[in-house]
Amino acid sequence: MHDMGKGLADGRPNFLATGSEWRTMPLWGIGLFPKTNGTAFYLHDGRARTIEEAVLWHSGEAENAKEQFKNLNKSEREKLLKFLNSL
Repeated sequence: MHDMGKGLADGRPNFLATGSEWRTMPLWGIGLFPKTNGTAFYLHDGRARTIEEAVLWHSGEAENAKEQFKNLNKSEREKLLKFLNSL
């Protein structure tokens, strides 16, 4: 479980998870979402339409990682997204 911050919180505790904590899905197969799911919706509720959008929705425990992603230059970001889509 990870605290995803207020922007992704639904305010509904579930067992030991607070209303801003979510189970992070494994990234293996993420590049196949458009083929296997018929759509490329990301995050726990499908609100992100791209991997990049999903990263940018994060805060809470992932705030530092999001900021690092935002600080990548275009080439680095493209390489990272290419890698994620290869999983």
